[in-house]
Amino acid sequence: MKSISYDGIFKELMDEFPDESIVDFINNLFERNHPRDSMVLKLATESHVDSSARRSDKTLRIGETMYHVELQSGDDSDIALRIFEYSYRAALLHGKTQGDDFLRLDFPRPVVFYLRATGKTPRLITVELNLPDGNTTTFTIPAKHLNEYTLQDLTQDSSVIFAPYYPMLYEGESLKTPEVLKKLESESITIVDRIKSKADSGTIGRKSADLIVKSLEDILENVMLKAKIDQKEVEGVMEAVARKYHLEPLNWREEGRVEGKAKGMREAAMKMLAKGFSIADIQDVTGYAADTLEEMRSLLPN
Repeated sequence: MKSISYDGIFKELMDEFPDESIVDFINNLFERNHPRDSMVLKLATESHVDSSARRSDKTLRIGETMYHVELQSGDDSDIALRIFEYSYRAALLHGKTQGDDFLRLDFPRPVVFYLRATGKTPRLITVELNLPDGNTTTFTIPAKHLNEYTLQDLTQDSSVIFAPYYPMLYEGESLKTPEVLKKLESESITIVDRIKSKADSGTIGRKSADLIVKSLEDILENVMLKAKIDQKEVEGVMEAVARKYHLEPLNWREEGRVEGKAKGMREAAMKMLAKGFSIADIQDVTGYAADTLEEMRSLLPN
């Protein structure tokens, strides 16, 4: 079986998708209504506090609101503390306002997305904070479950980032039953057909579509191999799925990731400059040197 990084797939898709698609995704996941032309800032997710490093899955800002999406493969008794810590670190990095006699931390809105859910998997996680002055406040973390999404849901533009994980819904199923295996094959082909249609119509970019399909194929194959399906049957299913979509060679992934990241950072910096953000704040998000940002600012229309 191939080694698959579920959160790696998610991060790569989030980095590849254009801002309008990310806004649709966040609006749907968090039940918000940001305009599709809102500026999206993809924020640093690695933080160092007291010499310890942590890296969350995806933190971003749309308008004035910060969001944190964490993919979770299964139940985890430490998830509440982990998300709270990620949120605290994100607030230190990206949501800190400090004066002479006060410190304000703006926490991101969090969501945990469970790829595997059981009867014990929470739908709402709560952290209760008992403050020294006697006040009590709660930090709530909504939870979404993959098994609550239908095939139709996962091929909507606002949820298509989760489409590659669909075969995981068949984990634990008796895939050795021909009818069940055929159903998984048929539904995987349906997803690929719909992704192809979106790519052909320009709804999503070709690279994004390639990445969704390639990731779906990898996860599909792993699910079947984990169920100990006969190798020839696995190959037959994979061939049937592959015939529906011609994947371009993925050598664009490494160079495209670097090129896309550089382009995205430059666009983010220009947008922030145009909106009047301080040089220090823009450096925090993009990593550009101050003199580079001043040069970029000179390119803005008067």
